[in-house]
Amino acid sequence: MTIKLFACILLAATIAMPALALDAKTPEQCITGPIEKTYGGTTWLVVSCSDGKSLVFVAKEGSKAAPFEFDLTFTGNDYDLAGHGKGDSKLTAAAYADLQKLTGKDVLELLNATKAAKHKN
Repeated sequence: MTIKLFACILLAATIAMPALALDAKTPEQCITGPIEKTYGGTTWLVVSCSDGKSLVFVAKEGSKAAPFEFDLTFTGNDYDLAGHGKGDSKLTAAAYADLQKLTGKDVLELLNATKAAKHKN
C-alpha cells in the first residue's frame, strides 16, 4: 500500500513538527532512535515520534545537506512530508524525491527500526 504524500515546496515556510522535539511547546517528542539511512545519496538520521506513527529525518552533521530536516507527519489518514533548512538544495531535493516513494511497509519498518535502536542505546 502506497502512502499518499502531499506535495510541498522544499524551502517554503512550513508548519511542521520540529526535529528531535527542539521546540518545548511541541507536544510530540521525536527522540526514538536514531538510525542511519541514505536518501538521495545523503546520510540521514531517522527518529520516530511519540505518536508511534510519525518520523523525522535529519541530515547527518557534516553533510552538505545539513542543516536540513524532513518531517513525515501522520495526519490521521495519510502522511504529510515537509522539509526545511539551509542544506544544499540539490541534495535535499534528491532526498525528498526518495522519501516521497516510501510505502506503508517502508514507514512501518523505519518505525520498528527506530524502536529497536532505542533498546540498544
